[in-house]
Amino acid sequence: MKFTQAIAAALLVAATSTAFATGYATYEYSEEENRATSATNIANAVVVGVKAAEGWDYSLKSNTSQTALGSGSISSGLEVRARKSFGAFYLGGRLGERITSATHFSTYAIDAGVKFPLAAGFTGDVGGRYRNAFDSDTNSTYETQRVHATVGYALTKKDAVAVRFSRSYGDEEKDAWRLSYTRSF
Repeated sequence: MKFTQAIAAALLVAATSTAFATGYATYEYSEEENRATSATNIANAVVVGVKAAEGWDYSLKSNTSQTALGSGSISSGLEVRARKSFGAFYLGGRLGERITSATHFSTYAIDAGVKFPLAAGFTGDVGGRYRNAFDSDTNSTYETQRVHATVGYALTKKDAVAVRFSRSYGDEEKDAWRLSYTRSF
């Protein structure tokens, strides 16, 4: 956990000291269903970040999930993320901590995708993510690949909403729908 906190602090300092950076905050609400067991979860996340010059995006994400609000065990996570855009394409990396009632371990992830305009303020995003744990005792049970498709809409120049569907394979065999709201500063 201290490793992730140190990386998060370094990235946020680097990002906030970058000239012409634009800050943002996002709230995410997700409903997830395990395809094998039909068990459901709800998840909430807050993302705080900056979009810096030359297509860089640095952010910190905190999330929790539970079977139902106020019911079931709570799972939490913290991720520090960096992403670079190359025109419409992006490539990113993440370091994180995962905390459940039974375990606590550090993770890494790599994600890639493409963002594109649709029409009249709508955008699309299609991509994938590979995630695993650093600990060899944990990683055989935490390796996950995920694909997603997102449609976003710019409400104003500073406000946007999005709906995303994702499907995970590997340790997590789940489908998830996510609603998000982003405010830029």
